[in-house]
Amino acid sequence: MKINLDDLIGSLEESILDAIERVRGKSKPLQEAYFLSHPMLGALKRAGTSHIYVDSADFQELDDLIIRSEDRDKLIYNEEIDGNTTNQPLVAKIFNRYFEQDTEDKVGDWIKCLKEKNPGLSLGDLVVVLYTIINGRIGIETTERYGMGRRWEISLELHTELAPSIENSFRAAWCLSKTNPNAFVKVPFTPHFPHCFIIARELEKAGIAVNFTATFSARQVVAAALLANPHRSNVFIGRLSQGLQSELLGEQVVLEAQRQLSKLRMKYGLKTLNIVASMRKWQTFLLTAGCDVYTSPYPVLKDFLMQKEVPAGEIASKLEQSYVDQLHLKEEVVSKIGENRLRSLFVVEPEFIEFLITLRNSAEFEEMDGEGLQKSFEKAGFGDFFYAPTVQEWAELKKGKLPDLNSELTKKIALDTLYSLLAIGDFSNFQHKMDAEVIKKIEKSL
Repeated sequence: MKINLDDLIGSLEESILDAIERVRGKSKPLQEAYFLSHPMLGALKRAGTSHIYVDSADFQELDDLIIRSEDRDKLIYNEEIDGNTTNQPLVAKIFNRYFEQDTEDKVGDWIKCLKEKNPGLSLGDLVVVLYTIINGRIGIETTERYGMGRRWEISLELHTELAPSIENSFRAAWCLSKTNPNAFVKVPFTPHFPHCFIIARELEKAGIAVNFTATFSARQVVAAALLANPHRSNVFIGRLSQGLQSELLGEQVVLEAQRQLSKLRMKYGLKTLNIVASMRKWQTFLLTAGCDVYTSPYPVLKDFLMQKEVPAGEIASKLEQSYVDQLHLKEEVVSKIGENRLRSLFVVEPEFIEFLITLRNSAEFEEMDGEGLQKSFEKAGFGDFFYAPTVQEWAELKKGKLPDLNSELTKKIALDTLYSLLAIGDFSNFQHKMDAEVIKKIEKSL
């Protein structure tokens, strides 16, 4: 299924661009920027890491990690931190700063302007548009604040309600990319909407860089790389270890995903770099050193920079390391989940890779929609890769972001697919809370 951006972009998108662009030039620091390597971060780079990002949109947190010192004439930045990532929970933390600003450029003005230029906008559409504007502004403000004299890479999340529509996902992604040329648009893996791979693939073809996210296994990373070739993929390692009560399960999964992806890059010329995401402890940097990219929550990266236990000179690549014998899985967990299902998180079957390569090289794949993609997986024996929950199942999935080991859903759904659905449910919960606040603002403004 091919998408033509020119057929989708109209007056609404131009209105969104205008609202985002009004903030440009207002966040640039007056001081000249200088860069200084941090010993611990420099050691990670020497071990093979390309980028280090922060999981935050909070300027107070980012300043604390990035700015080494400042005075009237100059800013000194940590050289190796060159980007940040956002998602619904992170945007929710700083959401109100866009509604509490007492400036000439108020959210109420955006709303009135959007309604005047696009009178057919429904309340639901307006909520999605405003979230897109806020994300676009986060991108510009953050890049201007920390991207002085260098390339700053920021990942910006699409509104969760866009996932069902390929066309609407494209429209929002275009707006974010147009106003933030160095940004990655985050496209989540949605097991209930298999066309997420089509969205990611076609965005990349249109020159819009993608961060394919909400993934939890080596096979999901492999599938993203071969079917969409996004700029970035992810493994949410903290949730893996926490949810299955293991010390190093997440680290084992991300290292195997890294090894598989490195082979595919060499053999097929792919550009995808994998991100170690959702970190819970600073030791993960040491345990997985050499992985392509890290995106770390503020407290984890702060602890890593401040710790005195391990000197920079002891940081070395762990890309050949296996933690299979150090997972320390509890007997109760293994009994309820099953050893083979646990191993499926980090073992990629050769038959699966062969299937993906055959699929991506087929003429049918270029014209395939989400339904066709799902049928191809089912026919090849990999139907557990996707799953569409019922309304009742969604209600259960949205209760928490970690699997309930006693739930029938946990027994029924493939583990990585389950984790992705739980992540989507968690992000949706935050999205719905923000949407409710936006609706109040809209009703007050109109």
